[in-house]
Amino acid sequence: MVTAPWPELAAAPSGAAGPWGAPPVPPAASRSRLSDRPARFPSVYRWVVAGIFRDWRGVLAAYLSTWFGLPGAVLLSAVGAVLGLVAGAGGGTVGVVKSGLNDVPLLGDLFGQSGLEMGGILGGLVGIVLGAVLGLVGGMIFPWFTLFAEDPLRGVGALIASLLVGFLVGVLYTIYRITCEGWILRVTGARRLSRREEELLVPLVRDCAERLQLKGMPTVLMDDDRLPNAFAWTRHIVINQGLLDEFNYDPVPISGVISHELTHWNNADSISRTFIRGVALPLYLLYTAVSFIQRAASRVAANRFGGGSAVGFVMLACWLILWPILVTIKYFIMPMQAADSRAAEYRADQGAVAAGHRDGIRQVLARFRRSFDGTRNGWELSICASHPPNELRLEAIEEPGRPYPLPDPDSPPRPIPVAVSTLDKD
Repeated sequence: MVTAPWPELAAAPSGAAGPWGAPPVPPAASRSRLSDRPARFPSVYRWVVAGIFRDWRGVLAAYLSTWFGLPGAVLLSAVGAVLGLVAGAGGGTVGVVKSGLNDVPLLGDLFGQSGLEMGGILGGLVGIVLGAVLGLVGGMIFPWFTLFAEDPLRGVGALIASLLVGFLVGVLYTIYRITCEGWILRVTGARRLSRREEELLVPLVRDCAERLQLKGMPTVLMDDDRLPNAFAWTRHIVINQGLLDEFNYDPVPISGVISHELTHWNNADSISRTFIRGVALPLYLLYTAVSFIQRAASRVAANRFGGGSAVGFVMLACWLILWPILVTIKYFIMPMQAADSRAAEYRADQGAVAAGHRDGIRQVLARFRRSFDGTRNGWELSICASHPPNELRLEAIEEPGRPYPLPDPDSPPRPIPVAVSTLDKD
């Protein structure tokens, strides 16, 4: 028997229907505004709190980055690295290296001329490391140390204020996203289901919810995007048209994806992501603004509406001004948050297995050998990726005792090479 991915739902509560016969979902017209939240939580308060405090690493990263001056410390770290390079390359390390080489037979004569260069390189490397570390640690600790040294009560007050303001901003942003989620999704491309789509998808969603012992289900929306994907939000599940087209409306893989997304929804995964983004909202707003300006400048350059030098100057100016924020988000907040996201993906895959859709979710994962992150480099693919490698996800949902040879029968066929010739050569 497969254990449900959430301990609270391992068995049906007293008086409730079993896993294959959950109570019917009330009609949409009779549902309250937040009735499409997971019913496993007895109240909206318990639901929000469960999501807020689940990913402590992501919350800690958001706090340190936004409310404790990590971007400033990153800037001081870069300054310290430059100063350390200058000091190390021209400092006493050169003399130490040169005197040590002179005491060694043959090496003193051999490296007498290059001792200065070697010592400068070694000293520069040591200086970069020490300067960067001291700048980073000093930038994080020194402001608070100074504040507590001048007035301990004032320091305690500033610390409490930073924690409370960050928490308040995160909670308000989370409430805003929950209450306005339907409107936000619709203005960004999602729409209600048509009659035919409802006849196809709603029974599948209801069946998957019953198999997972869920007493309710989220609102289902459709996105006409041709990318084969689906998304779970706090109160909605959005299914892309591309997913239906990719599998020719086959209910087996579609049910696997729906069970996967229902598990995300039931575990309040979107609440966790939203709260972290809310705590770090000031940084994310600046990050979004810079990204928008850079994309706009790139489009201008591509369309040749302006001079390339002016566009390059704008992009360089944005980077020089806000690079500590960009570095903080990409190399600290995103990796810390991605660790919990990858664990959530494994749990959601197990939810599909618990619903009896092992073959369906395997078919989807085998079809798309790469994850849905769309990452482009090694750092993003291994550290910042919100999804684990699909091959490892396939391994995690294997049925014990059943062989799974390669190539996977559900994988897409390899493209057949086509020989191209011209009549000129014939």
